[in-house]
Amino acid sequence: MSKHYEYIGSKIKELSVDIFQRTDSPIGKDEFFNPIYEELVFPRHSAEDLFIHIGEFLISQTEEHKMNLVKFVEVFGLQLIKSRASLDQSIHFLYLTRCSIIDLLEQELLQERIPIKNYFEVMKIIEYLYQLISKTLLNIYSEEMSVIKIALDESKEDLKMTLREHADLERALNEATIFAISDQEDNILYANDKFCNLYQYTKEELIGKTHDIFSSNFHPPDFFNEIWETIQSGKVWKGEILNQAKDGTKYWLDTTIIPFVDSNGERYKHISIQYDITEKRNSEETLRNTEKLSMIGELAAGIAHEIRNPLTTIRGFVQLMNQNGIEPYYYTDTIIDEIDRINYIVSELMIFAKPHQVQYNECNINSILTSVIKFLEPEANLKNVEIEYELPTEDVIISGERNQLKQVFLNLLKNSIEAMPSGGKIYILLERSTQNIVITIKDEGIGMETEQIKKLGEPFFTTKQDGNGLGLMVSYKIIQNHKGSIHVNSNLNQGTTFTISFESPQKDKIVKES
Repeated sequence: MSKHYEYIGSKIKELSVDIFQRTDSPIGKDEFFNPIYEELVFPRHSAEDLFIHIGEFLISQTEEHKMNLVKFVEVFGLQLIKSRASLDQSIHFLYLTRCSIIDLLEQELLQERIPIKNYFEVMKIIEYLYQLISKTLLNIYSEEMSVIKIALDESKEDLKMTLREHADLERALNEATIFAISDQEDNILYANDKFCNLYQYTKEELIGKTHDIFSSNFHPPDFFNEIWETIQSGKVWKGEILNQAKDGTKYWLDTTIIPFVDSNGERYKHISIQYDITEKRNSEETLRNTEKLSMIGELAAGIAHEIRNPLTTIRGFVQLMNQNGIEPYYYTDTIIDEIDRINYIVSELMIFAKPHQVQYNECNINSILTSVIKFLEPEANLKNVEIEYELPTEDVIISGERNQLKQVFLNLLKNSIEAMPSGGKIYILLERSTQNIVITIKDEGIGMETEQIKKLGEPFFTTKQDGNGLGLMVSYKIIQNHKGSIHVNSNLNQGTTFTISFESPQKDKIVKES
């Protein structure tokens, strides 16, 4: 191998991109996109690597170095495509690198560091290499264009499919639903036939009108304000609306309102999809009334049974007094006890009577629980029951009725004490999180079966021999009125755990009433 080839090859390897940064682009500096200078996308050393590969081949002129050059150009071409350089821009980029090599050769020739013969020999090799580089680059772009064409064809087919699906969806909406499209001011732009038939308007009468013409005056203004605020924010609204047709007929409609939002997040129209559920609502109302009558009958039967027992006792003692001539005071205590029992049953049932005004105030759960525990401790001690409790140091406040909550805790603790005839422990835990306030009451009593747990809270169901079941029924009702829940976990001979949960209120949201 000629020492001149080695010399020129070494010089080409030393070339840097800086040597042709000053070269003017024939398509204008401002328009020419040269990705080699975008360092974040395309590394500067890529062009310098090209010079290195060309120099290496010139020095060795082996098949291995030629393949290394081709592989480099393949990777190099993919980088150019990834950087969004067009084929013209990439070819021009190669032209700049070729110009740099030719400038180098001319300088070496003028300085008489290489003979004229070697200059032409090297030029032939350089031309051969750049033909190879250009052909490789063209193949890369050609393959990429084929992939793009396939992708475009697939996109075209996808678009056709989407259009068909859109048409099918529109047909399905027309056939199955009552729907209308409105602009951002709620003016109706389109209504399908089912919409027109339900409301008894023609399409011409509806276009340009707002949905106010269907108002039945059943819903308050806040109801519609909430709907408007929801769709204004770009969210879907779902609910049931009572609307009125042109002749005054009212319909319950399961309604979904879907806003259409542009690229800026602004709503420009919305679609209303409705289903007529009037018959369903009427059937549900009839069923509710039937269930109420059934419950009233069941409750009346239970009340009659519970009150008949003490009345029978009272009647029997009065008959005895009349027949035997015994002094009335002899049976007075028994009669009074039975009358008190009747009064207790009626008082317990009053909470299920027609709702009456209950004033809710700030209730300190810590204080209520402490009061109940202190009240029942003497009774618990007599029955060898120990009450352990853990309350937070800070006050736990909810909005409620203090006496009713106290009644719930008394009922549950008394049940726990009575469930441990041989003694045991009761554990009380009060916890508060950002979401919930939880009161846990756990005993070591006789426990209950699964079927018994399911019936807890039903009128007159009790697991105690002398109980009437009203205590738990009232407790469940009180917790429900306070928007809380009761969960029971129990196993036979393994104790019972009552868990009462309330939603944890923010302090500034607690209702204060005098």
